[in-house]
Amino acid sequence: MWALLFSLSCGLVFTTAAVQQPVVKSQAGIFHGRYLPGFEQDLYLGIKYAPTPVRFTPAKLSNDTPKTHYNVTQYGLDCTGYGSDTTRLVKEGWTKLGEDCLHLNVVRPRTNEKNLPVLLWIYGGGWQQGATSDPRYNMSYVVEQSVLNNKPIIGISINYRMAAFGFISSDEVNAEGAQNLGLRDQRLALQWVNKHISSFGGDPAKVTIWGESAGAYSVGDHINAFDGENDGLFRAAILESGGAVGAPLNGTDWYQGMYKNLTASVGCSNSTNTLQCLREVPYERIAPYGYVGLEWFHVIDGSFVPRYGQESLLSGRFAKIPLILGTNTDEGFGVNGVNTDAQAIEQLLTSKRWNIDEQQARRILELYPNDPTLGEPYGWGNRTWPEYGLQYKRYQSIATDLTMYAPRRLLAERMSDYVENVYSYRWDAPKFNTTPASIGVNHFSEIPFVFGNTEQQITPLGNSTANLKLSNLIIRMWASFAHDLDPNGHGISNIDTWPQYGNSTSNFVFRADQSYIEKDKDRAEGVAYINTIRR
Repeated sequence: MWALLFSLSCGLVFTTAAVQQPVVKSQAGIFHGRYLPGFEQDLYLGIKYAPTPVRFTPAKLSNDTPKTHYNVTQYGLDCTGYGSDTTRLVKEGWTKLGEDCLHLNVVRPRTNEKNLPVLLWIYGGGWQQGATSDPRYNMSYVVEQSVLNNKPIIGISINYRMAAFGFISSDEVNAEGAQNLGLRDQRLALQWVNKHISSFGGDPAKVTIWGESAGAYSVGDHINAFDGENDGLFRAAILESGGAVGAPLNGTDWYQGMYKNLTASVGCSNSTNTLQCLREVPYERIAPYGYVGLEWFHVIDGSFVPRYGQESLLSGRFAKIPLILGTNTDEGFGVNGVNTDAQAIEQLLTSKRWNIDEQQARRILELYPNDPTLGEPYGWGNRTWPEYGLQYKRYQSIATDLTMYAPRRLLAERMSDYVENVYSYRWDAPKFNTTPASIGVNHFSEIPFVFGNTEQQITPLGNSTANLKLSNLIIRMWASFAHDLDPNGHGISNIDTWPQYGNSTSNFVFRADQSYIEKDKDRAEGVAYINTIRR
């Protein structure tokens, strides 16, 4: 629908002589964008912040070409991804995939104001899939609400390489220092924004980076990167369902086998230089094997990911910046079929979502008893779902706290030791299309609300008055934070003041009926123990 909206608006634009198409002259080039009349916004889509990267090699910032004209009215290629979202976006014509994909998009309100704050979106998708062309990530509604609240911002979304193309790791890759390419792509995009956004009316000193799930873990990596030296690339961050600890840092004993499988799949096993062979394989031949069997995540490389995230936080070697961070009530990262303590321990030891040993696993089971009134999904009393496993609620609770809830609390606590403007939340409003197979307020539930696109039907927001009000509230909070580092400047009445975490140790609870403030003390002993585990 967003593409349709852009298409329709484009037709109106080029048949209405009175409407002037936006043009930005910069050192990067002369960018011819598109005016979106329904939102009174100027769009610059598919700007290349880097030329086509050499496969499995760090990308390079685009050269300045101040006299070159660029048509930036349509999205560029999205990076190769794997999963149901990617399949749907390609099938329905939202996107095309390829390696020449390092683009960013700028959505700017049509205003004469300069030095606008910037809110920069990094999509999630397990670092295996995601695309800025996904209509669920339409930045126009966010920018629109910022203008309606008299706190206008510029919205930016960026692409980055994923799966093997962005996170390949092995002894061969490590020897060349080519790990964490997707994260380095993101950093390169931030460098482009820092260098050129002033030409679009943005303030390079007022950039807030924002992500969800793998996007939030990416934000956490940027906070920890280079011992916290961020070179002024961002001044604040928003992390939804992800943080500065995780996803798992398993090292090459996990990835080496995946690398060997990849080389075998494309006929590079017998090459004297398997990595170079992989670079020379035609894209069409290697693309089907970018994600086979297991996921590619970030790894410790000694610089961008200098050490385990927990160690960076506890030692104070991270960027000290204002934050909004939170999780959903029932993130739901457990597995079905856990019926006994032995099965729970086996799952805890073999999962690729965390790194714990048997002693730690047994201690976690002690701290998370098999009591359905205490398990996740929360708020369902004694109800159980035996078809998902007799210890389904227990394991769901453990998995959520390991991946999301405990790391969120640790980051909130540590950042509050240095920074006042830290705000923690719990999202407690379900997706519009919740089904029995999607129990509770689970992962991704907040995304339709925080982008506010009522037209997209992939994960619909719905048209209820309560949902629309909640959507406007959270969008305005995020935009207000990007504008002046305080989410309370949203301009909506009868809303509790969101206190700074360091002053209250509390969460703002988002609900469709009535949002409120709660103390951040749930599962205190279990969360505290999890946060002692080196991860």
